[in-house]
Amino acid sequence: MRYKSFLFFTCCLFLLALQEVLATHIRAGEIIAERISVQTLTYRITVVGYTDTRSSVVFGPGEINFGDGRIEQLNTESDFSTVESLGNQIEKNTFVITHTYQGPGQYTIRFQEFNRNDLTLNMDNSVDTPFYIETMITIDPFYGVNNSPVLTIPPVDNGQINTRYIHNPGAYDPDGDSLAYKFQGVVPLQAFQRPVNNYRSPASSEFSFNQEDGSPDPFISMDPVTGDLIWDSPGIAGQYNIAFHIEEWRKINGEYQLIGYVVRDMQIIIENSDNRRPVLIMPPDICVEAGTKIEEIIQGQDPDGDDIKIEVFGDPIEISSSPATYTPEAEFQSTPGIINFNWQTVCGHVRAREYQVRLRITDDPDSGPALVDIQTWNIKVIGPPPLVENVEQMPGRTAQISWAPYSCGNSAETMQIWRSVNSNAYEPDSCETGIRSGYELIGTTDMDTFEFLDDNGGEGLAPGNTYCYRLVAGFPQPRSGESVVSEEFCVTIDVDVPIITNVSVEETSTENGEILVKWTPPYDIDSQQFPGPYEYQLIRAEGFTGDQNLTTVTTTADTIFTDTGINTDDLVYNYRVVLLDGGDRIDTSSVASSVWLQPTIINEAIELNWEYDVPWNNTISEFTHEVYRNRTDPDANDADVFELIAEVDVTQDGFTFFDDGSHNGVPLNRDTEYCYYVVTKGAYNVDLLTYPLENKSQIICARPDDNRLPCPPVLIYEGPVCEELLMDEPCNFEGFYHDLSWEPDFTGDCDDELGGYRLYFSNTGTEGSFELVSTINSLNTSTTIEGLTELKGCYYITAVDRSGNESEPSNIVCVDNCPNFELPNAFTPNGDGINDTFQAFDNPFARCPRFVEAVEIKIYNRWGVLVHEYNSNTSNENDIYIRWDGHDENGNELPSGTYFYSGTVMFNTLEENIREEKLKGHIQIIR
Repeated sequence: MRYKSFLFFTCCLFLLALQEVLATHIRAGEIIAERISVQTLTYRITVVGYTDTRSSVVFGPGEINFGDGRIEQLNTESDFSTVESLGNQIEKNTFVITHTYQGPGQYTIRFQEFNRNDLTLNMDNSVDTPFYIETMITIDPFYGVNNSPVLTIPPVDNGQINTRYIHNPGAYDPDGDSLAYKFQGVVPLQAFQRPVNNYRSPASSEFSFNQEDGSPDPFISMDPVTGDLIWDSPGIAGQYNIAFHIEEWRKINGEYQLIGYVVRDMQIIIENSDNRRPVLIMPPDICVEAGTKIEEIIQGQDPDGDDIKIEVFGDPIEISSSPATYTPEAEFQSTPGIINFNWQTVCGHVRAREYQVRLRITDDPDSGPALVDIQTWNIKVIGPPPLVENVEQMPGRTAQISWAPYSCGNSAETMQIWRSVNSNAYEPDSCETGIRSGYELIGTTDMDTFEFLDDNGGEGLAPGNTYCYRLVAGFPQPRSGESVVSEEFCVTIDVDVPIITNVSVEETSTENGEILVKWTPPYDIDSQQFPGPYEYQLIRAEGFTGDQNLTTVTTTADTIFTDTGINTDDLVYNYRVVLLDGGDRIDTSSVASSVWLQPTIINEAIELNWEYDVPWNNTISEFTHEVYRNRTDPDANDADVFELIAEVDVTQDGFTFFDDGSHNGVPLNRDTEYCYYVVTKGAYNVDLLTYPLENKSQIICARPDDNRLPCPPVLIYEGPVCEELLMDEPCNFEGFYHDLSWEPDFTGDCDDELGGYRLYFSNTGTEGSFELVSTINSLNTSTTIEGLTELKGCYYITAVDRSGNESEPSNIVCVDNCPNFELPNAFTPNGDGINDTFQAFDNPFARCPRFVEAVEIKIYNRWGVLVHEYNSNTSNENDIYIRWDGHDENGNELPSGTYFYSGTVMFNTLEENIREEKLKGHIQIIR
């Protein structure tokens, strides 16, 4: 009996030992997902496992979870698998399995197998710890096709104690997405969101003692841009496991978003040896235009005289279109050694991100581990410059830009047209793409278009100005990228109409303001066709542009006029000059506005900002804008005297000045009111004028640290009433408006010197996001918001004082839509064009469908059989009227009789309780 017990115990120990031997084999792995169909959401999923050849256990019996609820056994359901020996007692096991997702979403593909290597030092009981890896992909039709990053450098390199260890996964993205590497905070897992037991960093004091050069503070880190994983340096021989993420980011709607990642879990084996690491001699990073052939020699050597092998990894090697090559390929050679790198770049290689070429050198020592070094060589491929052929002035003061077909037109997506006022003839720096500041994007075309007409948004180009154009080709997402900018081509617009030179505020007042307006004769007019004498009609409107309160100020033969009796304290004005020849209207000048100055109080200082809309160029470096401030010296003879305190180079600093007293070393006094005006300076490109053209703003006053807020006004909704408005309006009416008024509040400790009001609107109710919709001067206490397509919405208003301080929001006022949907109880589908379909009423107007978002309805016969079903959300027309013609779902004409319907109509309203209405009733078919 004792012998049997001993034998049983011995057998158990043997089986347990055998199990441990057979179960210790997985060293590293990752999952790659590749979209293989544009019609379906089918992916080829590759699971890669790096195994220890000393184990007889095969890789692959684990489970793969596709992230959508489906789980498969990898070794039984895969399409195929391969095994490749990589040396160093490592095999690469590749399993490929296809999977089709049913819809868009974010999916985490997971693989788990219960066979990690034994004796891993930086986790507990690794032999009984499952191996787990995952990859996340995003499937979204708005994002385009998404493939996960591909890892080209296997984790097979060993290291040695007291020597810096380096690894790089050699990742590239087939879609051209930007890659980032995340190591900090990532640990190996044994299951979803479950770390291995007692994981410790290999660089902890338990395993590492010094850096390679003997300095303290050993570390392990990963460069988030290049992906270089550096452990400097191991202190104890043995095996360690680490994990990291390779993240892919795509620019979507102007912002980078994480759309996927791959996890590599890998093992590092450290040995005792005195081998020295081989050295790469790197070429410099380069930038080339597409079409350039890159030919480079890459050198390497080993300090011990061992043979070396130089390998190349990364995008240029992996891409399918004109890939790079190198020779000799993956062969050991005597030290020093070289390889020849060759890459014929093509237009399809253009992208915003650099190509990261990974160069790896490996030595071949007589004993001990082979050591490697990995370096990154950056290659930028940019688009060649477009070729402008001509810029010509066309009728209507427009300019037509023509260019040659783009040399990379099959790869680029858009041609951008950029404009500046006056020449900006810079030469782009080496590898500079796109365009520098100082230009305005005025249009884009596709690559089959070779001309563009610049009409300045329908306003026409300003006579007397020189307009200069450049082109930039843009390449499609996700690779993006731009071309080198084209050469500059310019055109000067003829002065065949008057050109305004001055709109200068000479007196600031709410009632007695004055603006000086000057203009020129039409220098380049055809005097044979229009002999004169000329008269000029001066027209004024409110605002920087537009026709609000448009009025004729004067008709005169002179070219100068002072506009008086206006509110320059609160309003901006714009002017235009109409040219008259013998009383006949010939043409109109460009519009020019007055200069508007506004203060902002910032920490015992006053920030000034000014704006305008004028046809001449006010952004010229040789003409600085001047800032004037009133003297605060009580002994000054005239308290209204202003002094120059700053000259602003607006080409560098913009239209702003920060007054904190620095100009004279005297800080601003918070109890003193400071008044300012600015003088702008600019020019046309017309030799007959004297420059600069100087124009004053209105005078504004403010106190530093004037934080006393105005009281919020009381807001009132004046109408219209929804039902009354729509009583006589057609069903498709969209001419809605809101009449609002308010009463300012000066009670309490509130600032009563108001500069204006700000009106905010939300179309989603009181809890929604309010946006500024109107800025109103302080003289008005009512406004009308027009051009609305519906009535619902909420408002609040704030008061703003002269220092720019804004009150708390007023009360919120809301108005809602008045929904309606009515169905008849009979129709006559006899083809006479009258009442032929079962549809919502479209007359009289009081019964029209109003504010309907969707309609769903089912119609049954008297036996309860469904004969017709309609959903406006899924119909091609998205028609909320229904328009049923009395046929069943198979197209058969239904007989006369009574039918029954039920359904739902959804309304566009703020009120939750009226957004949905149940439909139920009967309908008579009369034939």
